[in-house]
Amino acid sequence: MRFTTDSSKKQNQYLDELTGINNQQGFFESMTKMLDTHPELSFCLIYWNIRKFRTTNDLFGWQAGDKILIHWANTLRDILQNETAVYGRLDHDNFVCCVTEEFLQNSDWTKLGEISYFAGDTEYHFYSCCGLYKITDRSTPFSVMIDKARAAMETIKNNYVTLYAWYDDSMWNALLEEQRMNTEFKTAIAEKQFKVYYQPICRSSDGLITSAEALVRWQHPTKGMISPGVFIPLFEKNGFISILDRYVWDEVCTMQQSRLDQGLATVPVSVNVSRVEFYNPALCDDIRNIVKSHNISPDLLKIEITESAYADNPVQVQEAVKKLHTYGFSVLMDDFGSGYSSLNMLKDLPIDVLKIDMRFLDKLNENQKASIILESVIRLAKFMKLSVVSEGVETQKEWEYLRSVECDAVQGYFFYRPMPQEDYIALLDKAAANSTNLLFHSSEETDDSILDVFNQTNTMESVLFYSMLGGMGLLEVCNGEIELIRVNNGYYETVYNKLPRERNILNQQFLEPERSFLLEQCRIAKEDARIQQFQLHHRREDDTYVWLSVKLRHLGGSSLRSLFLFAVDNIEDLKKAEHERYVSNYSTVLLKLFDRVYHLDYSADTVELLHTNGEDFIKPQVQYSSAEFFQHLAAVTSPQDLAKLELVKDKTSLDEILAEENTNCLSVHYLLSSGDTANDTTAYFFKAELPDGGNRYLCCVKKNT
Repeated sequence: MRFTTDSSKKQNQYLDELTGINNQQGFFESMTKMLDTHPELSFCLIYWNIRKFRTTNDLFGWQAGDKILIHWANTLRDILQNETAVYGRLDHDNFVCCVTEEFLQNSDWTKLGEISYFAGDTEYHFYSCCGLYKITDRSTPFSVMIDKARAAMETIKNNYVTLYAWYDDSMWNALLEEQRMNTEFKTAIAEKQFKVYYQPICRSSDGLITSAEALVRWQHPTKGMISPGVFIPLFEKNGFISILDRYVWDEVCTMQQSRLDQGLATVPVSVNVSRVEFYNPALCDDIRNIVKSHNISPDLLKIEITESAYADNPVQVQEAVKKLHTYGFSVLMDDFGSGYSSLNMLKDLPIDVLKIDMRFLDKLNENQKASIILESVIRLAKFMKLSVVSEGVETQKEWEYLRSVECDAVQGYFFYRPMPQEDYIALLDKAAANSTNLLFHSSEETDDSILDVFNQTNTMESVLFYSMLGGMGLLEVCNGEIELIRVNNGYYETVYNKLPRERNILNQQFLEPERSFLLEQCRIAKEDARIQQFQLHHRREDDTYVWLSVKLRHLGGSSLRSLFLFAVDNIEDLKKAEHERYVSNYSTVLLKLFDRVYHLDYSADTVELLHTNGEDFIKPQVQYSSAEFFQHLAAVTSPQDLAKLELVKDKTSLDEILAEENTNCLSVHYLLSSGDTANDTTAYFFKAELPDGGNRYLCCVKKNT
C-alpha cells in the first residue's frame, strides 16, 4: 500500500507538480507514517538517477524529458501500488523509494530502472543506476539515509555494467570528505593551493620539446598532495570546476606572458576544459578574454577536450570548437580510444590534434591487432590533416614503434613526468641554452633572443616540417629587405649542387623582381598563419638562375622584424623538361614558317639546333658554343648587318633592341650558299615568353624567295 496524507490540501503541498507523486517533503511524511505503522518489517532505501538524462533533453527537448520523468513516476506507481512502500521525486531526474527488504529479495525490482520512450515509430531505451541503503537505525535522519543511498549510487554512476550498489561506511567517509573539500575550495583558490604542473610533449622523431600540457594538483596544507582524480569529479558535480578551470588558464597565461616579457623561449601549452564547461555559452569568450588580458598570442594556449565531453554534448562541443577556431585557438581531443570512439566523431568535430590514449593499447608488442588499430588511426588522422600525439609512452620500445608508424608527437614518463612550474621553467631555460631540446615558438613581441635558439647547426638541420627533406634555412624580413640568417648543408647542395668553401651566401641581397615576389610570399605566410608554397626562379651570385620549389612558414619576430623558416627543393630538371616541351612545340609551329630553328641559351653560352628541313653545320639536339655559331653566321652576313649581329651576341643588348622593336624581333640578312648559287636569307631573333614566366631565345632562319 502507498502511504499518503488524507487532506487534499496537504496532498497538493506534498506532491511533485510534474509527476504527481511525492515530492521530498511528502516522501518524508509518508515514510515516517510507514515506519511507525510497521515496526516489525525491515526496510531499505533506493536512490535512483537516470543515466545521461541531460543528453536525453538535448536530443529530444525538455518536453520529451518531462514525459520520460512522468513515465518513470507512473512505473513506480504501477509496480509499488500493492506493496508496503513509499516513493517520490526529489529533484531533476533523482527518485527515491523505501521498500521492504522482502520485496527486494522476492521481486525483479531492477526492471524499475528500464525506461522506454517512443519518438515517432522509434523506441528508445534509457537506464538508471541506483544506490541501496539498509535502514538499521530508524532514528537516523531521513536526509542522512538518502545521502548514504546517493553515495552508493555515485560509485557506479559511470559504470554501465553495474546497475546498483549497496552502501557501506567507506562510502559515507568519502561523502564527508567531499563535503570537507567543498567547504575548503574557496580558501584553496584564494591561497593558491592549486598548483599547475606541466608535462612536456615531444616530437617523436627526435624527442625535441614542442609543447606541454598543463595539469592541476591540490597541495593541501595539512593533507599534502590531493590527486585530481579525487577532486575533479567532485568539482564537476558541484560546479566549482568552472572556477578551477579559469584559475588554471590564468596561471598558464601568466607564465607565458612572463617568459615573453623577459624575451625567453617558450612553447604552446594545452589546457584542459571540463566536459561540463560546454554547457556554458560564455566558455569561448572567457578563454579568449583571459588570453587577451595577458597580451599573448592564442597559439600559445591550446585547448584540450575529452572524448566523453563530445559524447555527452556533441552539438555544443562542435559549436564551441568552431568558435575557438575563429578566435585563433587550436583544439586537441584528449584520451581518444579510452571511451566510445567513433569515426563519426572525427568526421563531425573539426579538431586539430588527436591525442591517443596508450592505455587502450596495452601489451602493444604482444597484440598484433592493437598495432593494426594504432597504425590505422594514425594513418586516418594524417589523411584528415590531423596531428597525432600518443600519451602514456613509458618505454624505449614504445617510442621506437611510434616513430616507425610516423606518429607526430609523444608524451609520457619515458620522456618527462608532470613537473611543478619552477622545474618546467628551468627545463625550458636549459633547453634553450643548449639549443638541442626545444622547438622554439615566438609571438609577435619576441626580440632578438629568438636567434639564440638557432645557434647550433644540428638544431637547424633537424628542423623539418611535413616530412620534407633537402635545403632548410631561416630568413629575416626587416624594413622591406630580406636577409638569410642561417642555412644548412642541404641548402647549398640544393641551390648550388655543391658545398662552397666559404659560406658567404648569408650576405646575399635579393634583387628585383625576386625581392618583391619573396616579400609578398612572406606577407601571405604571416597574415594567413599557414605554410606558403611557391616556385621561385632564383638568381645566384654569378648571375645564373635555378628553379626552386619553396615552402615558407612564419615563426614570429618583433614589431620591426619577422622570421621565417623555409625549405627548398631543386626543380631545375623538371622546369627544363617543361620548357623544352614548350619550346619544341613552339619551334614545330615556327618550322612551318622557317627553314631552321635554333635555341640560344645565353646563360650556358650554347646554341642548339631544334629543327631543320635540310643540311646544317650544326647537328640536331647537340649543343654548340655560341662563339662557334656566331662566327659561322658572321662569315656570311651582309656587311650592312654585321653591326646588328654584334648586338645579338649579348643578351642585354638584344633585350634592349627587342623592347624597342614593335615586331619584337631583330632580323639579320646574309647569303646562304647552296651549290653554285647564293640564296638571300634572313635570320630572325625572337624572345619566346613561356607560360611559367620564363623565356627562351630563338633564332629562326628563312630563305627569301
